[in-house]
Amino acid sequence: MRVSIGVLVMAASVAVAKAPVKTKAAPKVSSAALIAATKSAMLSEIDYGRELCDEDRSVEAWLNDVVGDTAASITWRGGSCKLVSDLNPLDAGSDWCAGATIVPKGHPKEPAEIEIFFEKPIGGKPGKPYAFRSVDYDDDGPEYGRFFIEFDHAYRQRYVEGFESPETRDCD
Repeated sequence: MRVSIGVLVMAASVAVAKAPVKTKAAPKVSSAALIAATKSAMLSEIDYGRELCDEDRSVEAWLNDVVGDTAASITWRGGSCKLVSDLNPLDAGSDWCAGATIVPKGHPKEPAEIEIFFEKPIGGKPGKPYAFRSVDYDDDGPEYGRFFIEFDHAYRQRYVEGFESPETRDCD
């Protein structure tokens, strides 16, 4: 009798192990909603040091100031995060990001990218923006960044003639 109970328990555990595991799908947010939320997000919401700056502005206004007339195009997209890294959990990203690809005039093979990470959506709308990530080019190739100021200075040094980084790095 003990053998048959053991066999039944073993058979039941094998059946449980083979059952498909259901995972909860990530809440959906439209690409358009993510793009709109990114463009209107204030820098101080994402880069906490900006709270001390006099000129807080939206991501869209900031990006337009940075690239000025050096961009051949700026293309916005929303969806899963693309500027991610497995090396640090803070860079893992999620299904809720939006960003822009900037193609500098005369440099079509050096597109720069920025991306804003969002917390879990609430009621079909993007959650709170919480991180900035970027990729731009320097003399050694693509450079991954986490701060607005890094992208600002690196992009301008490469594509704005005569640009020199200001001494203070608190606010751009």
